[in-house]
Amino acid sequence: MNAEETQEKKEETKTEAPKASPETAKPEEKKADISPEIKQLQESLAKMTEKFQTAEKNFEDADKAVETWKNKYYEAYADMANVRKQVDKETDDFKKYANESFIKEFIPALDSFDLALAKEQSDPAVKKYLEGFQMIDTKIVAVLKSHGAEILEAKPGDTYDPNIMEAFSTVEGKEDNKVVEAFLKGYRFHDHLLRPCGVVISRKAAPAPKEEPKAETKAETKTETKAETK
Repeated sequence: MNAEETQEKKEETKTEAPKASPETAKPEEKKADISPEIKQLQESLAKMTEKFQTAEKNFEDADKAVETWKNKYYEAYADMANVRKQVDKETDDFKKYANESFIKEFIPALDSFDLALAKEQSDPAVKKYLEGFQMIDTKIVAVLKSHGAEILEAKPGDTYDPNIMEAFSTVEGKEDNKVVEAFLKGYRFHDHLLRPCGVVISRKAAPAPKEEPKAETKAETKTETKAETK
């Protein structure tokens, strides 16, 4: 090889551009090299993330709904318990006071027994009848008491109690609001007052007004003066 050919080869070697190695490739070229499988995995991951977030939100909404319905259940349960208590109370009251009107109808008959037995009788035959009436009256009262009735009796000297007594009239006395006479028995059924005792009570007499001395007139004074002169 002559000197001229050697010089030409050197120049050709200098003018050739160096080839780019895989390590020095640009980022765009790397991105372009992502395989379809990796892209598919990335898309699947994005979809699963979205589904997870949606499911998490649905779970939170479900928890709130459960709490809401739980509170509504407790409210409904409390309302039902109150209604049940009210119904039980009304039922008990109905059973308790079912005989109230029946006992009220007995009161006039008992008043008649009381009037008949209050009179003193001298006839032995009449006394025998009264003893029988007394036995009947005692049995009736015992039956009424066994069903919740209570006999209220006022006596002379008792203090007037407006809760169980009714004053039909008043008379003058040494003290106010004292029973002077009791002429009707009272009746109570459990805590219901069927009839108050009929009584007469006392009222303290008002003090008499003081009499003021009369003023002497001029004519009376002159007459007395003339009489003394004579």
